[in-house]
Amino acid sequence: MLARLIAFLLLCPASAFAAEWWSYDNTGFGYAIELPSDFHLSAPSEDTNRLSLSPADRSAVLQVFGTALAKGDFVEEANVRVALARDQGWKISYAKSNSRGASFSGTKQGRIVYVRGVALCNGGAAFFEMDYAKADMQRYDAIVMRLVRSLRPTKKCTPTAQVVKSFPETG
Repeated sequence: MLARLIAFLLLCPASAFAAEWWSYDNTGFGYAIELPSDFHLSAPSEDTNRLSLSPADRSAVLQVFGTALAKGDFVEEANVRVALARDQGWKISYAKSNSRGASFSGTKQGRIVYVRGVALCNGGAAFFEMDYAKADMQRYDAIVMRLVRSLRPTKKCTPTAQVVKSFPETG
């Protein structure tokens, strides 16, 4: 599915994306997100579960990807990603997470990073990460907010079946 999308994006003229935003639906992981039409694939990735997009002037990088959670714990995954960002030198100024979603943002050397993730069924998660210059904050803040609102699971999770034993009544 992703290979067909990449081929389509690389071969279609820009006029095919006249709409302001387009929807990306990853059926394998079960999530969808709306993407700005002026962002295009910046480089093909060997990771078939990751899109790397940028506007023509390359002033921002948007990564969109699905991942399997190592321990199936979304909150732990979110905390690990925040810690990793700190280890990479990002000064985290905002972080919030619960069992369904997580967001954090930070700054480093005149740049801003914003990361949003949502829990998916069967121990998966979908994330986007956007990195852009602080000088472009006004240009990109509305885009980030729309990305946040649009990233969502597309599959309903079914609760794990519980085994209930019935014992005969004794009189």
